[in-house]
Amino acid sequence: MEIALLSFPQVLPENLASLRQAATLKGINLKDIEPTQLSLMISPNDSKVFYQGQPFNPQVVLHRTVAKFMHLVKPILEVLEHSGTIVINNPAASITSRSKLETAQVLARAGLPFLQSEFQFPGESIELHLEGEIISKPVFGAQGRGIQFFQNSMQATQAITKSPKVLADHFVEPILIQKDLGTNVMDYRAHVVDGRCVALMERIPQPGERVANLAQGGTGIALALTHPAARLAESAAQVMKLDIAGVDMLGINNQIYISELDAWAGFAGIEKVTGVSVSSSIFKMIERRLT
Repeated sequence: MEIALLSFPQVLPENLASLRQAATLKGINLKDIEPTQLSLMISPNDSKVFYQGQPFNPQVVLHRTVAKFMHLVKPILEVLEHSGTIVINNPAASITSRSKLETAQVLARAGLPFLQSEFQFPGESIELHLEGEIISKPVFGAQGRGIQFFQNSMQATQAITKSPKVLADHFVEPILIQKDLGTNVMDYRAHVVDGRCVALMERIPQPGERVANLAQGGTGIALALTHPAARLAESAAQVMKLDIAGVDMLGINNQIYISELDAWAGFAGIEKVTGVSVSSSIFKMIERRLT
């Protein structure tokens, strides 16, 4: 079996190494495809995809770390899917998952427990409606980057106002604002493959820090897959229509809230913490779909 892997080797290399190792053990030929070398010809009767100028018709495509190129990669994947290629993770759903705003809308419509959030553009003095301590983060942020903590909404508004104002001819990333659940909150990361949570951990920040992401220096503790967070993660991935998803959750007072999802979330860290090969689970899913 051959699988086309759309990714860049310099982005999250530990995850790619995990995929390659698992593929080798299963006798799978994992073919690296650089997204920027893809092209698309649209015609009335027969649209075609090319890689480095040659026809490209893989049996299976697994896309990773391609969010910035989805304006072209998304229609390419859709053409491939229409022609019979198995595309792991729906392209449109994957893009939705990268936006915390669009993810919040989907989860809210499904009635899943998601932290109440406000969204606004930077550089504007707009009154916030959340009370108590507050956190803010970029709508398209990842790996815990760009998170800020504020003692109250006034302090948050002052910081947002000082950000560069929106200009009509520039792309500006909106800001997400949520209530800060405090230092006693439990931080969970789950990885869901084909509707089942295959790995779950609690993340703990470094002493004196608040951000628990492993990429920001946090540590992890493996949790049993019978934990309620595993079921919530599965529900979140299902309503987002994702084959593979990293799901972040926060727990306090016996209540667990979904924080965010990501179709392209890294999994090398949770593999090390739990001893579970997420990559192997991905390939088992692909094998099932080919039979």
